[in-house]
Amino acid sequence: MAQFSVRRDVTTTYMALNNETTPPLASMTEDSAAAPTMITLDHEHEDATNVIIHKVPQTKGGWTHIEDLDSFFTRMYKYYVYGGFYPMVMSELFYALQFLFIVWFSTFLVHCVNYPKLFREDPDANRSVKLSLNDVVYSSAECVDRISWKWWFLVTICCLIWLMRVVVSIYNLYYDYDTKLFYNNALKIKESDLAWVNWSTIQDRVREAQPEHHMCVHKQEINELDIYHRILRYNNYMVAMVNKNLLPLQVHVPCIGDFHYLSKGLKWNLEFLLFYSPFSPWENCWQLRQAYKDHTKRMQLARQLEKQIILLAAINFLLAPLIQAWQILYFFFNYAELIKRSPGSLGLRTWSLYARETLRHFNELEHELRDRLNRAHKPATKYLASFSSPITTVFAKNIVFLSASVLGVLVVLSVYDEDVLTVEHVLTIITILGCVLAAARALIGEEERLGGGCTGPARGEELFIQVLGHVHYLPAAWRGRAHTKDVAAHFQQLFQFRAVYILFELLSPLLCPLVLLSLRSRALDIVDFYRNFTVCVLGIGDVCSFAQLDIRRHGHPDWQSPGKFGDKSKVCNAQYKQGEGGKTELSLVAFSCRHPGWQPSEPAQRQFLRSLRQSMHHAIPANNALNKTMLGSYIQQSIFGTNTPLPAVLSFYQHQREPQFRLPDMDETSDEDEGPAPGPTRPSRPPSMGLA
Repeated sequence: MAQFSVRRDVTTTYMALNNETTPPLASMTEDSAAAPTMITLDHEHEDATNVIIHKVPQTKGGWTHIEDLDSFFTRMYKYYVYGGFYPMVMSELFYALQFLFIVWFSTFLVHCVNYPKLFREDPDANRSVKLSLNDVVYSSAECVDRISWKWWFLVTICCLIWLMRVVVSIYNLYYDYDTKLFYNNALKIKESDLAWVNWSTIQDRVREAQPEHHMCVHKQEINELDIYHRILRYNNYMVAMVNKNLLPLQVHVPCIGDFHYLSKGLKWNLEFLLFYSPFSPWENCWQLRQAYKDHTKRMQLARQLEKQIILLAAINFLLAPLIQAWQILYFFFNYAELIKRSPGSLGLRTWSLYARETLRHFNELEHELRDRLNRAHKPATKYLASFSSPITTVFAKNIVFLSASVLGVLVVLSVYDEDVLTVEHVLTIITILGCVLAAARALIGEEERLGGGCTGPARGEELFIQVLGHVHYLPAAWRGRAHTKDVAAHFQQLFQFRAVYILFELLSPLLCPLVLLSLRSRALDIVDFYRNFTVCVLGIGDVCSFAQLDIRRHGHPDWQSPGKFGDKSKVCNAQYKQGEGGKTELSLVAFSCRHPGWQPSEPAQRQFLRSLRQSMHHAIPANNALNKTMLGSYIQQSIFGTNTPLPAVLSFYQHQREPQFRLPDMDETSDEDEGPAPGPTRPSRPPSMGLA
């Protein structure tokens, strides 16, 4: 028996590795006086005395039986996104230096500059004499004496925050270096090779390393969905809550109406409240508190959550002045030079944070979402540019003509003689005219600038279908009405001007407490959501049930068809359970396309995808049944990478009656007769589901 190693403290080890509170052998170890029993990890056999002995594999590096796989896989993904360890070090270093610079530079501007002398406010000042830098800057001793105790108090708080940030950065970099060793030794991927390695390759290497290193104790093998569940555990909950309209991310403005609102500060507060705070519904990063799974405690938990929301809103309200000042300084230092150099950049469009949460699929990583929305940027810009008002266009063209004329003359004169710039307010006029010129050009539609004109409603519908091919978002109220200004106005809330994005971020300290207070009425709904849409997966922990991509439980009736699963009445889910807008089906298709070797565990998923592959082989080339479904349009345009809408899809989309989207009927082959799902063998990439 000397050849077998004995593990100490079986109960504690089992709890740490298996995410469970009571090990199955706890009672046995307490009641029995025998030697400690070992936990089976790989092999088990019985000797002559009928004692079960487990052989623990030899440790490979420091990655055997990792307790917190969520953090481990998240660091692994972060390492891939940043491009290695040294870019992460530089990012943390420059973030700390940037924080110090903002504090120091703000202090310098407020207390160390002689503004009366700089602006020559003294009427007896000689304006013909040029001022030097030393003339308008106080000495170091004078500067220190001018700083009040209140400002010193703020600087002290900032220094404490900076020290805390440095400690956290050092802690993170310690584990990031371990991630670097994992890439180099376990995955055999050097940092210099990351630029030429895609994420799917890294996942394949992780799956190959699992049997050797046993990172996950419960499974001999892990698949792509296991890794995504770990990295996106909380993100999937957030996407599901937004999809079910559980979070009140709307602000009412008098005389304007309601608009969707989600800023970085508000998102951080929501994630802190729902996932990361010590009083959040989560006992640890992989397990929901047991009380949230008990129906009898829902009212008590809702009252507790309401108190936490009020407390968090009050803290945001008290810190609003400080946060507001920091926001103004941060955005000024970030965008002042950009606005001066390229004022037209404020007229460019970007996807709002609300759009990123609304358009995100379940189990979609950040870089995958970014790439998809980047592909949609150009058609979305063309779509909104087609709504330029003729009156606005005429007005903007004349503003461009007048501004460009005056600006051109001033520029030519300044080139001829640079003393023109020393004339009072000339430089200011040039700057203002540049901003006005950029803003006026932004009001002119792209097709007008290129010399073309709008071709009517058909053009708007055609452009909108190109957008749908990437964003995969179509509320029922938008069907057949993409050419109307009402739909365009709602779409602008998802695809907003950069100037609006900056304005929303600056207003975040003021609006965040109001939105949090409106969340109080949803406290009970949030508690019920956690209980009803949380499932425990062996080896993974508690995950959002929507992230399981279970189309039988969360499928939308408009995206399914009656087939081998029975009548539609049996297939349709209650509205409370279904994913809105076909998000469950689209997420399943998107995940399967990104990971063609992934084998779904549910028969309904395999049947859904198999029927879809068959339909894509026959229906899309033939331009028939599947082309008349929005899912077929999405697959054709997003997966195969074409922006040309099918005529059948266009005519079907423009039809005014309520469309009935259906997948082709499932084939009659019984999925249960296929035998067990394939094991570790990875099938070849199906050409029909390949990414462009």
